[in-house]
Amino acid sequence: MSNLRLAQVPPGSQDLLADDVRLRRTVQRAWFGLAEESGYREVIPPTFEYEEVFTLAGTQLANELIRFVDRDGRLVALRADFTSAIARMASTRLRDAELPLRLSYAGKVYRQRPEGGGHARETFQLGAELIGSAGPEADVETLRLAIGLLRALQVRDFQINLGDIRFVQPLLTGLNEAEAESLRSAIDRKDRAALADGARRYGAPAAVARALVELPELIGRGDVLLRARSLASGPEAEAAIERLRAIDALLTEEERAHVVYDLGEIRGLGYYTGMQFEVFVAGLGRAVAFGGRYDGLLARFGADRPAVGFALETDALAAVLGEVL
Repeated sequence: MSNLRLAQVPPGSQDLLADDVRLRRTVQRAWFGLAEESGYREVIPPTFEYEEVFTLAGTQLANELIRFVDRDGRLVALRADFTSAIARMASTRLRDAELPLRLSYAGKVYRQRPEGGGHARETFQLGAELIGSAGPEADVETLRLAIGLLRALQVRDFQINLGDIRFVQPLLTGLNEAEAESLRSAIDRKDRAALADGARRYGAPAAVARALVELPELIGRGDVLLRARSLASGPEAEAAIERLRAIDALLTEEERAHVVYDLGEIRGLGYYTGMQFEVFVAGLGRAVAFGGRYDGLLARFGADRPAVGFALETDALAAVLGEVL
């Protein structure tokens, strides 16, 4: 094997030198200080699990697993997601623990990404899960943890895009998977023309067609929730708006200044059941954090409990921190 080959690392992996490590440790120290102060206890799930732990979470995650066969012949996968692993842990080892559970973590996740797209296959994450609390106060607690870490790292220019998956789901009811995926793609692109065309082709009722076409413009501060309420398609969508209004009422004025409501926000892993959000920092072209409510996930592991959580990309925060220091 040539020395040139030995000097390389596989695509999507990375060497971290002293300065890189220092920045990540700075982020982690700030995080665990905040998490411990807020009552969150650190847990460390295994680096690899039986693949079912992650396939239960949905097809998107299942498609990105890095799998191998264990010596017992079963398929295992490198940890692709902390939330799924902690849901398994909370449903088994911590099944009898007093609720609510407040758990924090930091470590690597591993996902198979297309080569040549600039996607890392191993990344550092940190985050928290609040298990056993169903109210909007728990959603706000999660948001405040993310905001608190950004403030601790002196990151001031950031935006939280906040939505609720239940507002969009009724608009896709009755469609087959191909039709639903076509509309989800148009919603994600905020393509009004494609949404209008899809509503016509799939025979959407007038109220649903109107809501679909308006989705790309349902973005703004708290007042956009009033407009969205008039477009809600059924009880679930109405509940989504009321939940977002309750969250808005609990936020402080300073916190609210960083929040933009996006009712067409549907990106993320397939286990979200309600509120979901992404965090963007000025100067970075992608989200540095993402999270939401996943009330149905623990039931898949045998313990039906409400839950909400988030993950922040430690590598992205380290890059931001490197520009500040």
